[in-house]
Amino acid sequence: MKSRVLITLPLPAAVLDGLSQQFDLQVCDESPMPTGDIAKWAQASDAILCSLGTPITADLIGANPQLRTISSISVGVDHIDTDAATAAGLPIGHTPEVLVDSTADLALALMLATTRRIVEADRFVRQGQWSADWTTDFFLGSDLSRATVGIVGLGPTGLAVAKRVTAFGAQVIGWNRTERAVPGVRNIALDDLFAEADIVSIHTAATAETRHLVSAERLALMKPGAVIVNTARGSVIDEAALIEALSSGKIRAGLDVYEQEPLAQDSPLLAMDNVVLMPHLGSATAATRQAMMERAYANLVAGLEGKPLPWCANPQVYTTV
Repeated sequence: MKSRVLITLPLPAAVLDGLSQQFDLQVCDESPMPTGDIAKWAQASDAILCSLGTPITADLIGANPQLRTISSISVGVDHIDTDAATAAGLPIGHTPEVLVDSTADLALALMLATTRRIVEADRFVRQGQWSADWTTDFFLGSDLSRATVGIVGLGPTGLAVAKRVTAFGAQVIGWNRTERAVPGVRNIALDDLFAEADIVSIHTAATAETRHLVSAERLALMKPGAVIVNTARGSVIDEAALIEALSSGKIRAGLDVYEQEPLAQDSPLLAMDNVVLMPHLGSATAATRQAMMERAYANLVAGLEGKPLPWCANPQVYTTV
């Protein structure tokens, strides 16, 4: 008998065709999948294949002891109650490493878009506002080559960003929760980083310790005209404090992630010209998404076969008695 897999997000037809040859599938055609449907369909499932939009709660895990694995097409697993899964002996698969370059590229793109005001200028032209008049302060921006870039989180993505901005000629300063010596990066206290950097780029994981790591107090330390870029997790920045700082006109921002996703239609961010907004696209290249699905598939198969997951987000599940 085939194992039954609950898929909580739409996937390409070719991917579903391949999975259906090996598993019985329950597939949601909506994204995000309604919470009630997750609870109902999970009862008949041996595994769940999900992504960030699917909350896998302690109640859902506790009500479904037949589950053998959860495989998420994501690096972060903050949508899954990892403590509950570990206590239940349930391994969680994720897809690290393969997102590094695509996310770093997007962070660089957001830096350039904000410092050179690309989105504002594009909108200006499309709205027919460009006339023959020209002044020396017309859409003035700032140079990445002359900037000091502060990297918050010196993991693989943070280091990839450091490499890219160094190639532009920028000076790089960095902070990590555990101090890490990196050639070409000057380690600095976090408050000093916010005060010194022309651009702050966030690359730290979402944990209880990093929630609102970027606080109103730290935003207030930033230079006039400085830029903050976030391609990590929305919870790392106090979004209400960021909105207030942006409203003052003191700083600019490039954001791919938010405290609430999708971004609420009444968010003040939508009306601001000094912020570039992206809909969580850090991994959105064809090659990266393919690599993510391949790792998620490998995790799924291993979990259903009772083998250790190749990319396990809670490896302690194998040592917990």
